[in-house]
Amino acid sequence: MLRLRLAVPIFAFVLGTMAVALPSITSAADGPTSVVIHDGGDPTTWGYTPASTTVAAGQTVTWTNSGAFAHDASATDGSWKTPLLNNGASGAVTFANPGTYTYICTPHPWMLGTIVVTAAVSAAAPAPAAPVDPPVSVAPPAPSPPDVLAPAATDPAPQSETDTAPPADSGA
Repeated sequence: MLRLRLAVPIFAFVLGTMAVALPSITSAADGPTSVVIHDGGDPTTWGYTPASTTVAAGQTVTWTNSGAFAHDASATDGSWKTPLLNNGASGAVTFANPGTYTYICTPHPWMLGTIVVTAAVSAAAPAPAAPVDPPVSVAPPAPSPPDVLAPAATDPAPQSETDTAPPADSGA
């Protein structure tokens, strides 16, 4: 049970730290992402490099044909397609919605690729300033109790014995 009590706050701290760090990591990849289409030699080796690409929603992927034959990139669900690209030509698609998109080369359907689109991450908003507590008034320290051993300043002066003796009978 003690381990669980320690693990939960640590796990929450790690997740919180990752949430703060993630926007700066993801926003560094805001530029276009490139995929190279290649062929040559055995047709079973033709394909896309990289075969899988991950981008944030709103990013653009550009395919460039480095092969000798014309190729394209076409979503298997028909949602998007580049034009047929000759050697050296490029085509681009901007992905607005998160999801996983599998694509093929229409003339060469054994050439497969995948685009993974993650939710767009906006720049981290600045943290709100910590609230300022109103000033706290501090009362002056209470006077310390008088010292019991020392006479109080307001005590009357001690009386002599003659002052306290009753008057003597004068007469007779």
